[in-house]
Amino acid sequence: MNIDALACAGLDRLADGYWSLHSRFTQAVNFSHRNGQLLTFWRYGKGMGPGGLLLSTRDFSLISTLQHVEKQGLRLQGEGMVLRARRVMALTAGRGKLCRPALSSLQAPTGLCGSLHELNSEQEDYRLLRDGLRIWHRGGVPEWSMLIGKGPGLTPGGDDMLTGAMAVLWTTPWAARLQGTAFLPPAGQLAFLTTSVSCSYLNSAREGMFSTPVLRVLRHLQSGRNSLPAIRRLLSVGHTSGADILTGMVVALDWLQTLQCGRDHAGSGNYSNVYSGCGDGELLPCRQRVT
Repeated sequence: MNIDALACAGLDRLADGYWSLHSRFTQAVNFSHRNGQLLTFWRYGKGMGPGGLLLSTRDFSLISTLQHVEKQGLRLQGEGMVLRARRVMALTAGRGKLCRPALSSLQAPTGLCGSLHELNSEQEDYRLLRDGLRIWHRGGVPEWSMLIGKGPGLTPGGDDMLTGAMAVLWTTPWAARLQGTAFLPPAGQLAFLTTSVSCSYLNSAREGMFSTPVLRVLRHLQSGRNSLPAIRRLLSVGHTSGADILTGMVVALDWLQTLQCGRDHAGSGNYSNVYSGCGDGELLPCRQRVT
């Protein structure tokens, strides 16, 4: 049986060979390689991420019983099925200035920082992420052991916050510094700190690749359009994963704002990757105090 996936992303980064079933959910099925990598099949409806294939609802039901697949390039097969993708997607973040989304109307719960509308700089995990960003910006290597793996679930809240922050940083001139071990621990070390699913997303993030709901929010924040529909779509991801990713994005944007306003001693005061004014009112003006 030949199955044409709607799209694939990041398959070229994944090892060829034998992959065995790792975990199965209503929206995704994960397969693992002996090297620790994950390959994911997503069901159409809530987007897709790097490192797998997007399938129609009908085709997703067909592969839901697979126990293993064999990969060769962009072709996969298993138990009488051959899968190829109609389209190859990059799922990479583009450079550009970002709006800071308003959270006052968003009461979705996060995994670590309460409700989104209550987010403030006095919260422990907000400070952990912000302080790590400062260390990284000054040329140091952040110590993320208090944040990586923190929180329940397949993608703990601390990891999701880091993913959101990295999505924002990939839009800045410092994007290349996120690769390798400059920002995150090496992949081998990361595997001992958090779940394999979360490792897959973090390792993709260090290469500038993110899920489609995350990229959609970035595009809306870059264009100055109403970002609320894209944000609500992101918030529907996981139990609190979408909210934690958005939290990380906002913390990174708040920190960038301190550079722009010259309040962070590491900044020159002329950094400008965050808009200082916009018609839709979704920005944090430079004169407003970050809380």
